Amino acid sequence: MRVLAGLALLIGSSLAGHAAEPPPGTVRYASFEAAFDGFHLASGMDVPIGEKGFIFRFSAGSGLSRFRMDPALPIHLTEIAGTTRLMGGWRFKSDWGVVTAYAGLAVETRRIAPALPDPQTGTRLGPAIAVDAWLTPADRMSVQLFAAYATPFRAATLRIAPGYEMAKGVHVGPEMTLSAHHGTLRTRLGGHVTGLTFGPLGLRITGGFAMDRGGRSGAYGGIALWRSY
Repeated sequence: MRVLAGLALLIGSSLAGHAAEPPPGTVRYASFEAAFDGFHLASGMDVPIGEKGFIFRFSAGSGLSRFRMDPALPIHLTEIAGTTRLMGGWRFKSDWGVVTAYAGLAVETRRIAPALPDPQTGTRLGPAIAVDAWLTPADRMSVQLFAAYATPFRAATLRIAPGYEMAKGVHVGPEMTLSAHHGTLRTRLGGHVTGLTFGPLGLRITGGFAMDRGGRSGAYGGIALWRSY
């Protein structure tokens, strides 16, 4: 599991944090995701600045995974990764949905145990961009789209999650995620339930099948919570 690529999904985000049509006001979010080879946590906030569409996003996360550097060898490594992103964005609203484009800075850290002479470790700072969209192409239909790229470890993420409104504000459907990290690729195919509410909290639940660069595969599941103020 390439944790930084996964974190790019959960915290750059769209989650990404709330992964639903953005409510007005400040939104705080948190998420937890576990897979067959590791887990990660993320949190952050989106803060509107003024009334014209400018958004400030702060997000941070960390994760742990175990993987084989070479699929032909039985040696497992432990990877610990963390990322912090500060980005400004502009939100566009129309009859077809809401799209927010972000640009800013990412600080990313990657450590491996046992320590190896891997050039893809350490702490790095660099530009980051993201696009977060909630599209409504038809009545009761939605498409969640999130794309992000950060230069420090060349972490990129693309997620597409169409949905159908089964109940008021609750969308259910499949999701596909591709995550890349310094030349590796991770694929996820699963489903989501987005828009459940518990008091002031919104909820998104995901689960399905994941495959890493070495051909290993297994289940994944996650939960994201958000609240607007």
